[in-house]
Amino acid sequence: MAAIYVIATILAFLGIDLIIHGPIARIRAYASMNISAKVQLFLLRLPEDVFFARSHTWLSLSPSGKVRLGVDDFIANLFEKAEVTLVKSAWNHVEVGEPVLVLSEHGRALTVRAPISGEIVSINEKLEGQRGLKRAGQFSDGWAYTIQPGEPAQLRKLMSGGESRSWMSDETGRLRDFFTNAISNGMLSPVLQDGGVPARGALLTLDAEDWKRFEQLFLQVR
Repeated sequence: MAAIYVIATILAFLGIDLIIHGPIARIRAYASMNISAKVQLFLLRLPEDVFFARSHTWLSLSPSGKVRLGVDDFIANLFEKAEVTLVKSAWNHVEVGEPVLVLSEHGRALTVRAPISGEIVSINEKLEGQRGLKRAGQFSDGWAYTIQPGEPAQLRKLMSGGESRSWMSDETGRLRDFFTNAISNGMLSPVLQDGGVPARGALLTLDAEDWKRFEQLFLQVR
């Protein structure tokens, strides 16, 4: 899949002017910084050939009109090795806002919701029960459902290009604020190190109430 991989490293946390379309030289300079292996930077890819929805799902459109749906890097980064549960089965109908995926780890779970309505044509059985969202093929083999859209007009709400980049930048800022304000029983400091960079799996340090709040703030279909 020919895709342009974009690094957006929660730079709003650091106040560094390295934006999603920043020059290659600055990206390399930032990557060369001595950062603790425990605190991995968020790598947020926005491939040009997929669309994004505000439920933090990506959708790939085929010439037949069907779409493949998966979760984006923003959500994948918050887990270490999430277990994936597919809520729907092939030939089920799904409505906008209905649960389609559950990502769970260490007894906590997040529900991902459908950004479009339609009929589920097929499911990715290899994803079911998988431990960890495999980054290498997340925007190809990491699809969860193939859906025949029931209301094509809903596809107009999807984002791509500059719109998706601007949205993701705003989301990283909101994530910074969320972690800053989270009540996490003294566990917040290991999550936001080096001026506010979140570690991969940072969500796992938060309590059940904060998980619910995160889902309400970031995973609702708007």
